Amino acid sequence: MSRVLYTNANLLDGEHAAQSGACVAVQNGRIAAVGASDSVTSGPSDEVIDLQGRTLMPGLVMGHYHAAYRGYGEEGGSQTATGVEQAFLALGNVQTALKCGYTSLISAGTHYNIDVELAEAINTGEVVGPRLVSCSRNYMPAMDAASVMEDEELCMSQGPDGFRKGVLFDLERGVKIIKIFASGGHGAPEGLCMSAEEIQAVVGVAREHGARVRAHVAGKQQILDCVRSGVSIIDHGDETDDECIEAYLEHNVFVLPSAYVLLKAAELGGNMFGFHSDLKDFHNICGLLPKLVDAGVKLVPGDDFGIWQIPHGDYAQELVCYAEHANIAPLELIKWSTLYGGEMTGFSDLGTIAPGKLADLLIVNSDPSTDIGVLAQPENMQAVIKGGELVSGAMPEGLAAASAG
Repeated sequence: MSRVLYTNANLLDGEHAAQSGACVAVQNGRIAAVGASDSVTSGPSDEVIDLQGRTLMPGLVMGHYHAAYRGYGEEGGSQTATGVEQAFLALGNVQTALKCGYTSLISAGTHYNIDVELAEAINTGEVVGPRLVSCSRNYMPAMDAASVMEDEELCMSQGPDGFRKGVLFDLERGVKIIKIFASGGHGAPEGLCMSAEEIQAVVGVAREHGARVRAHVAGKQQILDCVRSGVSIIDHGDETDDECIEAYLEHNVFVLPSAYVLLKAAELGGNMFGFHSDLKDFHNICGLLPKLVDAGVKLVPGDDFGIWQIPHGDYAQELVCYAEHANIAPLELIKWSTLYGGEMTGFSDLGTIAPGKLADLLIVNSDPSTDIGVLAQPENMQAVIKGGELVSGAMPEGLAAASAG
């Protein structure tokens, strides 16, 4: 089968600094070759696309995504929508993410089993969308026996057996990740606190079904309980310290600071989630991020987009936030969004541009490794390619290729 050669690219491969004059060959939906433009020989049936210095990089990964949210928390927001309405919102939101360059999304919770059904529709080609790793409804500890409840949006339980029963229901419906609220904070009620035994019960049954667990967790002790129990994704981790960092590295967990929402909630106020009106928590996380980077913790972007303060489509503003307020270098943020994000999906062939990898690619009209804000400007997103196929945008005008015969 013929190849597509992207020549004269400014290559950001997800691991290294930009390489000018690069060529990437794509065949059968995968990367076939990578090298200098003059080192990859075109054949008579190859299609050659001269990028003329445009950036070619891996598709972005969003590690914390709520597909069914839109205007959540404001009057008329998706918290009042029916299951069917939320499903349509979810489809529109994931397609927005695709247009923004996110070829993979890892859910952080949904309702009505929407993720599983939507992922199946995308995988079978019924609808166009990013790769979607599905997640369950939210699991929270009940304050007392009277507050135990369960529906399609939430499971509030008590004790290891109660959590096991609820989790089994979602796992049997096909979810790949279970979402627990191990502690309060970071927008959740301060009184929430799962016991180590409850966390272990969730992780145990998830592992039996080949699934993972992610935890909304802010408090230090609950962070340690989660990591030591086998939770593989830590959302927020506000009270992370040196002991937590050692645990992250020992257990190879992913950490998603999700701090952009703290900034916007403080700026805009009027929320229903318990975010603080001051910036103390935000500044604490921004001070922590360089330390996590230096230690080698695997950080991945993703925030509560879809609540009213941070609408869907503004995804790259989170990266801009970390560059401006935590002094994280653009190339490091790209690594979070590609290499680490690709690894977090659970697929071994995403996140970098190298032979054998899936051809999830972006053609960008500028260089985000010198200015991460480039990714927040829609006009710079020239083309989005998933599995070798153009799924959003268009090839640069006048460059779409000529056969090299």
